Amino acid sequence: GQAFNAGTRPHDGRGAPPRRRVQQGFTLIELMITLAISAILLSVAAPAYQSFIGSTALTTATNDLVAALNMARSEALKRDGQVSLRAANIVSDDFADGYCLVPGKPDDCDDALRNFPAVGSEISMVVSGGYDKVTFDGMGGLTDTSNSTRAFELCRANEDHRRVTIALVGRAKVSADTSCPS
Repeated sequence: GQAFNAGTRPHDGRGAPPRRRVQQGFTLIELMITLAISAILLSVAAPAYQSFIGSTALTTATNDLVAALNMARSEALKRDGQVSLRAANIVSDDFADGYCLVPGKPDDCDDALRNFPAVGSEISMVVSGGYDKVTFDGMGGLTDTSNSTRAFELCRANEDHRRVTIALVGRAKVSADTSCPS
């Protein structure tokens, strides 16, 4: 008999050990399966991502508007006089086209203390009642309101809706709704 030697490797009869075939890269089938799975995942994720981006833009526009309202109120208190936040486009009265912070109640943004840029074409921002400005008095409260609140309606493509309500004392409050007002 022949002794078994555990330390030896099998060989091909010529004395050299057999070569192992080393695989490098991916096969075409593996690559095609990976691409198919990636395409399915992207087709599911893309609409949700687009909706997320739009919703984030509306939230940003809402937060910027509330900050501008707070700035206008603060400026009115500091100046002990009227300060207005008004639409830059006096024809459309849509604050989404841009708006400005101005002392007093002017009809344009010529002497603006600060200008705010347009928010984008998918979002509309209008003051309910068709007003083109919101004015705060030297005490920080709303003026020219007939003792009623003002509300901004912010809508994005009739999908998302935010309402910024301004109380008579000048404080802004945000509420969300799923549908835009008609």
